[in-house]
Amino acid sequence: MKVNNKMKAALCGTVALSMAGFMLSGCGGKDKTESAGSSSAPGVTASAQAAGQGGKASESPVTLSFHMFSNQPFDDTWAVFGEAAKQTNVSLNSAIAKTVTDKVEAFNLMMASGNIADIVTSTKANMDKFGQEGAFVPLNDLIDKHAPNLKKFLDSRPDVKSVATAPDGKMYFLPFVPDGEAATGWFIRQDWLDTLGLKVPTTVDEYYSVLKAFKEKDPNKNNKADEIPYFNRDAAVSVYGLLALWGADRDFFLKDGKIAYGPLEPEYKKGISSVAQWYKEGLIDREIFTRGGKARDILLGDNTGGSTRDWFASTAGYNVSLKDKVPGINFVPIKPPADINGKVVEYTARATVSTNGWGISKSNKHQVETIKYFDFWFTEAGRRLANFGVEGLTYNMVDGKPKFTAEILNSGAVTQTLWKYGVNVEFGSYHQDFEYERQYLNPTAAKGMSEYIDNKYPRPQIPALAYTKEEEARIKSLETNILTYVNETTQKWVLGAEAVEGKFDAFVAQLKTMGIEEVLKIKNDAYARYLKQ
Repeated sequence: MKVNNKMKAALCGTVALSMAGFMLSGCGGKDKTESAGSSSAPGVTASAQAAGQGGKASESPVTLSFHMFSNQPFDDTWAVFGEAAKQTNVSLNSAIAKTVTDKVEAFNLMMASGNIADIVTSTKANMDKFGQEGAFVPLNDLIDKHAPNLKKFLDSRPDVKSVATAPDGKMYFLPFVPDGEAATGWFIRQDWLDTLGLKVPTTVDEYYSVLKAFKEKDPNKNNKADEIPYFNRDAAVSVYGLLALWGADRDFFLKDGKIAYGPLEPEYKKGISSVAQWYKEGLIDREIFTRGGKARDILLGDNTGGSTRDWFASTAGYNVSLKDKVPGINFVPIKPPADINGKVVEYTARATVSTNGWGISKSNKHQVETIKYFDFWFTEAGRRLANFGVEGLTYNMVDGKPKFTAEILNSGAVTQTLWKYGVNVEFGSYHQDFEYERQYLNPTAAKGMSEYIDNKYPRPQIPALAYTKEEEARIKSLETNILTYVNETTQKWVLGAEAVEGKFDAFVAQLKTMGIEEVLKIKNDAYARYLKQ
C-alpha cells in the first residue's frame, strides 16, 4: 500500500476522552462587558499573529459563554484564562454549573433547550451532527479570513484537518491536538526477577515461564502462595491486552491499509484460547474483571502483583510511592514480548488528534472575535500559556525555555496541580507540547517511553472518522449489540464457563448475522473519505 503524507501524520491518531457539559441560564447571551456589534473589530493584525505573537482578538472587551467539561466543568478562575483574557480582550464565562457530574446528560439538555453557549466543547460526533443541522457555524471561511496561525497549522497537519472535517466537507469544530506517542507499556517486577535469578522475558514463551515462576516460586518471600503474576486495572483492556502475544486483537484495527475487526481474524481463536488457559493456570488475576481501577494500588501495595500493561508515568511512580511499604520494589517497563510470529509491537499509542474540540454556535454574536481567540492558542504565546501556564506563577524561563517552578514539580501530583491553574486542560483546540510532561517524568518512565518511541513499537492507529448522519445511526444500532455479545462471550471463555473449541465458528457466524460486515464497510468507507481529505 502506498502511504501518503496524511497517512504518515495520522496513523497514530486514535480516540481520546469524550467531553461535554451543562448549561446555565443565559447561555449564548451577551455579558455586560460585551461590545454590541463588535464583530467588525479588527483585533490583532494578521502579521502580528503570523509572527507568533499573541494579541487582541477584539478591540473592546468581550465575554463569551463557554460550555466545557473535561475532568471537571470549566472554572472562570483558572489563571491561564485570566491571562488569555488580558492578551486577547476575550473572557470566557462558564455556562456549566460546578456541581454537574454527568457531562453527556448536560450536553443533551443544552442542545434540547436550544439555548446554546457561544463556544461549545464536545465530541466530533456531536459537533458534526449538530453542525450539519445548523447549531454550529462552519469555520472554514472564518479561518481563511481571520486565523492565520490556525490556518498555517491545519495546512501543515492534514490529519488534523481531516478529523475536523465533517462528511459535508465543512469544519464545525477544531480538535485538541495531543503530543507524544507512546501511551502504555509492559511492566514487570525486576526485583522479583532478580530474586529468582531470571532474565527479562523477550518472547511470549519466556513471558509465560516468568509468570509461572512468579506463581510457584514465592518471589515476595513471605512463604505464601499469594503472588498474582499478571494483573490489569483498566476495564477496557483487562485481560485482553494479552491477546497481542498471539498477534490477536479484540478491537478494530488497521490491517493492510483497511480497517479490520480482531474477533473475525484467524489469530483470535488461538489468542483467546491461550488467554483462557493462562487464566485457568492462575497466571492471571482471578479478579481481573471485577477488581477495578485500584488494582495497581492494591496488588503492588500488598507486594503481590508481578506484571501488567499500563501508562508509563503513573505506573513507574510506584517505585517511589511504595519504597517504604515495599522495600526494594522495582517495577520497570520492558519492551513488548515478541508474539508467536516474532513481532515486537505495542498495540496502544497516544492519540495524535483527539475527537474532542470546540466550535462556535450559530447564536454567537461575535464569531470573528471568537475565531481570532481560537487562533490565539496557535500562536507561540498561546501555546506556551496552554501548556505551561503563567510565567512567574507556574513556570519561569530558563535558557530560553519554560520550566515549571519547584512548587509545581515538588507538589507530588503535578498534573492535578497544573489543572488548578487551567494548565493542560483539554479545553478546546490547541497543540499540546510533550515537553510539559517530560519535565516531571519519573526517570524510569522516561527511559521506557524513549525506548518505545525510538524503536517504533506503537503500531498505527485508526484516526477519528467522520460519518454521515445515516452511517452514524446505523453503526450505533449495530455496534451496541455486537460489542455486548463479544464482551459476554469472550468473558465466558476466559473464565472457563464455556470452551472456545467447538464454539468459535458459531461465534463468528453470529457476528456476521448481527451485521459486523456492514459495520466494517461503513468504517472503511469513512476511512477512504478521510484519506482523500
